[in-house]
Amino acid sequence: MDAVFSDSATWHPGEQNIQRLLHVPYQENPTRYYLPPGVSHFLSICPLIAVGTTSPSGQPWASLLTGIPGFARNFGPGVIGMQAAAAAGDPIYETLDEGAWSEIMNDRESRGEGMIAGLAVNLERRQRVKFYGRSKKGMRRLEKGKGLATIMMEIEQTLGNCPKYMNARHLDLVQVDPPTNITANYEIPKTLPQEALDLISHSDMFFVASRNGFTDMDVNHRGGPPGFVRILPPTSGPSNNQEPTTLVWPEYSGNRLYQTLGNLQVTPLAGLTFADFYTGDMLYLTGTTEILIGPDAERVMHKSKLAVKFTVTGARYAKTSLGLRVAEPDAVRWSPYNPAVRYLATELQGQKALVGVNSQPGLKATLVKKEKLSDTIARFTFQLDGSKDKKESWRAGQYVMLGFEEELSAGYRHMDDSDPQGLNDDYIRSFTVSSYPGQFTGRDEGKFELTIRRVGTVTRYLFQQNPGAALEIPVQGFGGEFFVEKCEGGKVGIVAAGVGITPFIAQWKGIAESGVEVKLYWIVKEDDLGFVKELLGRKGMEGMKEALRLFVTGRREGADDIEIEVKKIIQRRIKKQDIVEEGDEARKWYVCTGDTMRKEVAEWLHGKDVSWEEFTY
Repeated sequence: MDAVFSDSATWHPGEQNIQRLLHVPYQENPTRYYLPPGVSHFLSICPLIAVGTTSPSGQPWASLLTGIPGFARNFGPGVIGMQAAAAAGDPIYETLDEGAWSEIMNDRESRGEGMIAGLAVNLERRQRVKFYGRSKKGMRRLEKGKGLATIMMEIEQTLGNCPKYMNARHLDLVQVDPPTNITANYEIPKTLPQEALDLISHSDMFFVASRNGFTDMDVNHRGGPPGFVRILPPTSGPSNNQEPTTLVWPEYSGNRLYQTLGNLQVTPLAGLTFADFYTGDMLYLTGTTEILIGPDAERVMHKSKLAVKFTVTGARYAKTSLGLRVAEPDAVRWSPYNPAVRYLATELQGQKALVGVNSQPGLKATLVKKEKLSDTIARFTFQLDGSKDKKESWRAGQYVMLGFEEELSAGYRHMDDSDPQGLNDDYIRSFTVSSYPGQFTGRDEGKFELTIRRVGTVTRYLFQQNPGAALEIPVQGFGGEFFVEKCEGGKVGIVAAGVGITPFIAQWKGIAESGVEVKLYWIVKEDDLGFVKELLGRKGMEGMKEALRLFVTGRREGADDIEIEVKKIIQRRIKKQDIVEEGDEARKWYVCTGDTMRKEVAEWLHGKDVSWEEFTY
């Protein structure tokens, strides 16, 4: 009865259920039951419209229609028409073909014939509008020989959508050859071939069609950084070429309407379309879905609280068939809201797997001491809580992952252009532990040190803390495999920049006791020389000054001289000839620097035995 007096829609049971599971406060459904003039105008200026349709067997598919702006326009109250190019291999030739539905004699409409969901997109302006309606019998014509779709449809629902994770690019219309054989030339195995996997891995967006039973449909886009869609390895091992391909993508923070997920709650089927805007290649998929929430999501995809698993049941690949191409290949304007790629848990095994206390929930670390070492570097001492078996459950050189969400999260915000990355920040940070197991004994047992530079939101917060305030931070766990080991020939080379020295601080005692010959190349800024001097005088760092070649950059006029006794001090940035010495071929190298320097050092040490550590704190 409410709908009689309102132009807005109600939530269907699937949407209500997913909102309840995700603890979303009640909000009115902003979907409209009519075609507003603004939506009608937007349709008329878009060169690209994604449409979701259903096959006679009930499979959702997503398609892309392209044309000169104006190919879609209003033909009367609540009626739009589209005459557009439909790419070769597009499943729309079957899903909207009246002949394909002719075998369903009595309940064609109740089985979803003519259901069409649309998403009008202007990628250059980062704009999109959703619509849904039906194209009744006699209102559509698919001309296979011309590669043309002519569709009239009655609009039942419309909704303006935000462009939060849409990456902007300018597309030009191109002429493509009409298809010859609509299906047979494009069908591919459910175990996707490499070219299809490559297209998925390089994509920064795709379109997804879903349906609420046979009541209505939705088509939307998902976007992010290239590679945000991950491909699960076969459960029976890499040699299995019969198992259907399964994809996983994270559901980023959005408007919390959850219309797509609501449909998947009712009907766990979806159609996906990936487009290569450079080559025009198209990948069409249909398959089954599973919504992963909370721990179920985290077990599959690292740092994800909500994700969707999609298993392919049907697939098509059409080369150079899209009627739009990127005008300037490098002119993509990335959405400022894109988070970093979230990797599968299986991809992180061996390099980011957490060990030790990770298996003990509820562990926290309390800040008990802070020491300023330079204007931007400080040493923080934390005390692990809990029983004795929770203490010092790490190896020298490993990192600790700390969760700052309770301290720093401002709660839910849909969009915030002043701090776009802050909305997707999970506030989990990894810091290399710069103390070694056994360094703290007696009453201090269970403590560990972090040596940190102030570089971002979390580190700024830490630098502002007073240890007397008893700050407690949840410990996610300890992990990492960056260990300096005694090598054949007994020679080790270490290259570190700034606080990239931290994994070697924790391991130095063991390095010195192992008897290996060490050359340590450390690049620091002039402002950090106080940190260098303090470190060299600490217990456990014996032998470091004899091994150290110190490179100092950023020398300022009038700066106070700090006397440091080391093997060698060079007042410039490091060069290739400094570390690649004649007759020193058998040295094992360990490198912890920023990304730019890491690439440079990698070129210098090409062909040598090198281990790298990420430098992300």
